[in-house]
Amino acid sequence: MRVKAIVQIFAALAVVASSSPISTSSHVVHERRSMPPPKWSKDSRLHPNFVFPIRIGLSQQNLHRAEEFINRISNPLSTDYGKHWSPHEVTEMFAPSSEATNEVRGWLSASGVELSRVKLSQSKSWLEFNVTAQEAERLLRTEYHLYSHETGDRHIACEEYSIPSHLTKHIDIITPAVDFDKSIGTPRRMQERDQLPNSLHALNKRAVGHAVLGSAGDTSNPKHGPAILNALVSLDNCDAMVTPACLQALYGAPVGSKAANNNTLGVVEYTPQAFLQTDLDLWFEQFSPPQVGQGPITHLIDGAIVQTRNQSFDFNGESSLDLQYAMALVYPQAVTLYQVGDLVTGASFNNFLDAIDGSYCTFQGGDASDPNVDGQYPDPDCGTVAPTNVISTSYSFNEADLTPRYEERQCLEYMKLGLQGVSILYSSGDFGVAGNGDRCINPADGTYNDGKGGIFNPTFPGTCPWITSVGATQIANGSSVRDPEIASQRVIFSGGGFSNVFPMPTYQEKALSTYFSNNKIPYGADRYNNSQAVRGFPDVSANGVNYVVAVNGEFSLAYGTSASAPTFAAFLNMINEERIAVGKGPVGFVNPVLYANPEVLTDITLGGNPGCGTPGFNSTVGWDPVTGLGTPNYPAMLQLFMGLP
Repeated sequence: MRVKAIVQIFAALAVVASSSPISTSSHVVHERRSMPPPKWSKDSRLHPNFVFPIRIGLSQQNLHRAEEFINRISNPLSTDYGKHWSPHEVTEMFAPSSEATNEVRGWLSASGVELSRVKLSQSKSWLEFNVTAQEAERLLRTEYHLYSHETGDRHIACEEYSIPSHLTKHIDIITPAVDFDKSIGTPRRMQERDQLPNSLHALNKRAVGHAVLGSAGDTSNPKHGPAILNALVSLDNCDAMVTPACLQALYGAPVGSKAANNNTLGVVEYTPQAFLQTDLDLWFEQFSPPQVGQGPITHLIDGAIVQTRNQSFDFNGESSLDLQYAMALVYPQAVTLYQVGDLVTGASFNNFLDAIDGSYCTFQGGDASDPNVDGQYPDPDCGTVAPTNVISTSYSFNEADLTPRYEERQCLEYMKLGLQGVSILYSSGDFGVAGNGDRCINPADGTYNDGKGGIFNPTFPGTCPWITSVGATQIANGSSVRDPEIASQRVIFSGGGFSNVFPMPTYQEKALSTYFSNNKIPYGADRYNNSQAVRGFPDVSANGVNYVVAVNGEFSLAYGTSASAPTFAAFLNMINEERIAVGKGPVGFVNPVLYANPEVLTDITLGGNPGCGTPGFNSTVGWDPVTGLGTPNYPAMLQLFMGLP
């Protein structure tokens, strides 16, 4: 990345990385949080003898060349286009220096942490060891507390932590510390594996800001529409009920015909979200009869199970939507399900990265034995699950939920997957310029408000430059699959805007320059990051309204960029099938190709993404922060990618 974070325009944000270290003896404050996220409250201080794992993320080498490397293999004009790296090459290029490792280990040893307790990751970029709360507080000059979410979920965190000043160049982040990417639940011995914890049962009764990924309180999940009596629909009423046939007609995509080895489409789900085979079969009977009785290839990550006890749209809607459409669109190719997280704590994006990318894995063959921290510290299978060529994820946080240091480090892991030829797609969010749960940022203190005003609240990982962010469109009322779509205006609004953390990647420079030159934006820095130097999102879009789904034995409608992301991912998977059939490799990170050739997408010029008491941004000619470059034109995309090496 050209610069680490070129903007920090909202000094009042609740989550900040210290921009000017504050001395505490020989230590300096490395990260701090002014207050916990919404719905979290500080409880008791940890008992001095409480044991938990500490992870130290070492600063990696050559990250300043990240954009150079990713452009080299993904820019269509590069002579190295498509020459993807091996995992070993990625590890060797970015591994921390021996100086960094040795100096941090020396500090730990001098502080009383026996080096026999310290393990080094496969990527050589993480150090992990178990400590008591007393040891951790002394080491990091801080106090650890147990925090509680109003739903009953729990988390270990501190308000700030310090490290020796000479190590600031060697340490990126330390966890657990100031981030709230996930919760820590009650001990496993108090839970039964066949039922959900009470806190997750409670989530089924009310929505609560941002909760555990996949829980009923996770507002990045799809929105539930009305039940429908007749699921058999024709192309004439796709404006009211979308089916796979509608999507194929809308985007010119054929029925799938190929199934290459090792090219399954990856779909990520977070426990307690889960699919029911009976729902898949009910839906397949109507829309893909040859698939009745078939399920996805399932990888269980971090103690995950496909739970079946809780059966409601809140617990089955996301998985049903993602899998039913992904499986039907790519058939006869299979879909690989990455089910992440257990019933005790759920999981976060870090858990998935730990499992899917050996270069990010915490350490070889090890894990904390305390199930209290399963969500934060992966099980022994980490680093053993192979990534598919295309991976779709329909979940998100808000940028303001996490620290910039944390987000930057995680984003770079998606860059590393891109170097290996993996296409990573994330949904952009369903609340327009507002964040998950329709929350905006209070400019006075950086807290979230009720969404009726305040600063726009971009989502993450949608703002990471090394993923493809997918927004939502719809067929206008009374229109057909042959008419132009508009930005989603029914139930959801396509998430979009500008990052407060990530600088603009080079592949976006022309598109965003044109956007700002041709459009008068009615907002200033009091509403969004208007520096014109940061990452804009989404990149592309696809229909996200009125999807017919089968959930818990009945058909109903679902809405969300949760639908858009797997739909776009399915088309990329099909293009990979065609490339593989003629001896070519997967398309990998597609953003540079698409921004260089926007004509292979259908530009969306109507609709907006309101939020925070404003109309949001407007769809317009060219890229815009509502629908990105536009929706798939499958024949044009196929021709373009087949013409590349």
